[in-house]
Amino acid sequence: MLNILFWSWCLPQTLLGFIIKSFYKLTNKISQVTTYKSARVIFIKDWMFTGVSLGKYIILNESETGNINTIKHEYGHTIQSFILGITYLFVVGIPSVTRSIIWQVKSLPYEEYYKGYPENWADKLGGVTR
Repeated sequence: MLNILFWSWCLPQTLLGFIIKSFYKLTNKISQVTTYKSARVIFIKDWMFTGVSLGKYIILNESETGNINTIKHEYGHTIQSFILGITYLFVVGIPSVTRSIIWQVKSLPYEEYYKGYPENWADKLGGVTR
């Protein structure tokens, strides 16, 4: 049943996640694949972000292996994807990527990043305690 939701209600983000996973699989950059609840967690060597959640795919930098808070946070984004469906990329994805870029460019405090929307919502949904 969840696969049907991922490939219908969450189609744009799930398709994008599948494309990214497939590209990195072809380039042999995937270091590990595991499952967390209903999501596939893919660890990628030299991934440019800490993590990103796209439908059923959680894509993480391999440096995050074993970091349960990062996995839970990204799973919170997966839940947001279920809630928002095809609007997820606009309502959560773009604001999240924009905030991440701003934090990196301005070297803002890492802890502050998770206090604003949509990261605070993802933490709450994923059960992250900071």
